[in-house]
Amino acid sequence: MITHLGKRAAVDAAKDLLRFLPTRGAKVLLDPDSAGAFGLDGLSFGDENVFDRIDVAVVLGGDGALLNAARRLAGTEIPILGVNVGHLGFLTEVELPDMHDALDRVLAGRYTVEERTMLRARVTRVSKEVVGDFIGLNDVVVTKGAFARMIRLEAYIGSNFIGTYPADGAIVASPTGSTGYSLSAGGPIVDPVIDTLILTFICPHTLAARSFVASRKDAVRVIVSAPSEEVMLTVDGQVGFRLQNRDEVLVEAAATRTVLVKLGRRSFYEVLRTRLAEGNV
Repeated sequence: MITHLGKRAAVDAAKDLLRFLPTRGAKVLLDPDSAGAFGLDGLSFGDENVFDRIDVAVVLGGDGALLNAARRLAGTEIPILGVNVGHLGFLTEVELPDMHDALDRVLAGRYTVEERTMLRARVTRVSKEVVGDFIGLNDVVVTKGAFARMIRLEAYIGSNFIGTYPADGAIVASPTGSTGYSLSAGGPIVDPVIDTLILTFICPHTLAARSFVASRKDAVRVIVSAPSEEVMLTVDGQVGFRLQNRDEVLVEAAATRTVLVKLGRRSFYEVLRTRLAEGNV
């Protein structure tokens, strides 16, 4: 179990499952932070050889908690079941009231899995030194600081030069992340099972700027031109890295994928319709 310790309902749900799951014959391990918070250090699954110890990961929180878990478990391809503790999410599969029934189904093997494309981002300096290497599920964003002026971004898809765009930033999203920051910046909605990369510019100062949907085999490359300006790289809105002028950000489909547990209760389009109706995308 991986628990969002900042949400009381998630903590309560974790304690409930610590009692419930052993009655179903399941051995429960906790992420190191939760194990420490609960005074159960002996149940921590640690940070090494995780894939040898876990069959299914249960994430208690919201979409943000699941994004964090996806990065944490990257490379293991352990199926992740998201239990929603907040607002209706795109990634979490079940709501709190259905948690016990959902886990009974998982333990009985009555579920399917859905693979999602992950993103790998590498930052290279003018000296050709790689200074950053990140992995995420939703998006990689290059953006100017709060008080910085507009920046210029040279964009490439594969070996093809797309153009130089004056803008507040650029978003490279996976299909999973197409309904996040990319959508609010005018990007397209993409079925999350499709293999592609989506490039969308943030507030571009040109009428010619449009989103690009690229093949999985073509990396997206963005070179920052922003002398004396503050520019940041963020991954899934949770990991930050300060960029320098002429830094090159290369984003490609990662070799590993996130594997989500699906119980067939609601489709992507059903969730999308609900979120759009609520105005809560």
